[in-house]
Amino acid sequence: MISVILTPAPMVAVSDEPIPRLIRRFERLDGRLIATVTGMGVVVCLGFIELLRSPLQQLSRVTIELLAVRALLFMGPLLVSLLLLLRDGPLLLGERRSPGSWGPELLASGLLSVVLLLYYMAAVMITASVTLNQGDVVAEVGFLISQLEPARFAAALARAGVYGAITAAICLNQARRSSTGALAMASRMSRSFLLGFGVLFCLDLLWTIAVDPLRMGGS
Repeated sequence: MISVILTPAPMVAVSDEPIPRLIRRFERLDGRLIATVTGMGVVVCLGFIELLRSPLQQLSRVTIELLAVRALLFMGPLLVSLLLLLRDGPLLLGERRSPGSWGPELLASGLLSVVLLLYYMAAVMITASVTLNQGDVVAEVGFLISQLEPARFAAALARAGVYGAITAAICLNQARRSSTGALAMASRMSRSFLLGFGVLFCLDLLWTIAVDPLRMGGS
């Protein structure tokens, strides 16, 4: 699966105008990427529920569901942005542009991260409902959606957009290095991922300290 994510886009002649550049990025939102994101949502949800089940056996099924969905919503922007970096990093690292022309790539990465977060959260809620619910799964998914406070959900979408733009900026900045060749590309990709992970983790930590997302919305 990782080899599929890291496969660079084929080099073809494309327009350098902003709109064609945006379209080119969104054309990479294919079934493989969506399947990877939803699969990640399923796996992390199942793992998180298993972690909660043993120490929190005294809690109700609904409480565990809500804890899992809210915690994974908070983690989602970081996860989908790093996944997008792995997928589109080679493409961005192959483009040497001045910072003044980064706009379309930053916008596209931000919007793609938001879209991927929606797929991720759909997978998380469906998985939580199927795993813990013994009744109507559709009604259970509707219940979980109704329990997502608008402020928390909007904040997650905003963070996904910002994080996606940040990872794109990191890749574009690394692309400005003069070294060329496969080894140099691998080195830039490694630096981009480590730097992206470090920056986004610190931002998540600051968000946790400053906002306390598990209480946002008055819950």
